[in-house]
Amino acid sequence: MSNPRNSGEYILRSDPNLLDPDVEAPVAMLQDFEILQKLASTEGVSSYLALRRGAFGFSKRVMLKVADAPIQEALAVALRLTDEARLGMRLAHPNLLQTLDLGRDGDRFFVVREWVDGLGLRRLMHRVWEAGEELPLAVCLRIGIHVCRALEYLHGLRVEPWAAQGIVHRAVTPSNILLSRAGEVRLATLFMARPVGVEPSDETDEARPVPAYTAPERARGLRGTPAADLFSLAAILYEALAGATAFEGSTESDWSRFRDDTELAKAIEHLKQDEALVAILRDALAGSPESRPATATELKDRLRAWQLAELKDDGDQALRDLVERYL
Repeated sequence: MSNPRNSGEYILRSDPNLLDPDVEAPVAMLQDFEILQKLASTEGVSSYLALRRGAFGFSKRVMLKVADAPIQEALAVALRLTDEARLGMRLAHPNLLQTLDLGRDGDRFFVVREWVDGLGLRRLMHRVWEAGEELPLAVCLRIGIHVCRALEYLHGLRVEPWAAQGIVHRAVTPSNILLSRAGEVRLATLFMARPVGVEPSDETDEARPVPAYTAPERARGLRGTPAADLFSLAAILYEALAGATAFEGSTESDWSRFRDDTELAKAIEHLKQDEALVAILRDALAGSPESRPATATELKDRLRAWQLAELKDDGDQALRDLVERYL
């Protein structure tokens, strides 16, 4: 197999239209930021809440994703970070987290992302269940519909020549769904995103999928598709509705959650929700990609139609209240 760095697979990195070589701009450095808090560390990248200061007392909270090791020691991490930043700078959607800048501090790359004043779905679920409560149905539906909108945009995005058929997110997990005090829902992290039909060809360019939310075909090593993203979202919605016992393991981390597909097929039939809603999730959790909704638009429309018919509540205020309570 050809080296992806010399083929079209990573044309994102070599596309001359991405950067104008005649334009000189100051490169962001870590010294431009005040680190307020370390948030997480995974796959060779650490995340921080930071303050970016400007003239006349200007300051803005941002999230930094910083490579833990210099490029000479972790080339794959540096390439994934730069890919994520370059892709993120091309995207504009209210349900996607905004990428603000790509910086380099010595031999370490870092990405500057929008900061969401809120919390991740993973933390919200953990805190709600720890308190012995349940996630409101209207909130679950709101989250599902808005993540569908983000996936609808990504899957349908046509950027020649490197993403002629759209983009697969490949990391739809609770931790990557951010919820704001204002009721906004943002899908974050393009670290694993790939053009439809393109898959990493060697182990140096792959990050591990999260077991509980990974579609069966991807778990078997097959190519990720838009249908795999829909499976991941449906798994999240099932977990949110079924509660802490939906999957095995601790509720504190995505990585500590595990599922048994045989048990999942049985368990969803006993989900204490309207049969029509259960049918929507059942279809999206089908073992075969061809049996799932054809597009994120179809899944979104089915969830939205059920919401309007049965709830008559978009979940906006309920989500605001829940985030404010558990933040």
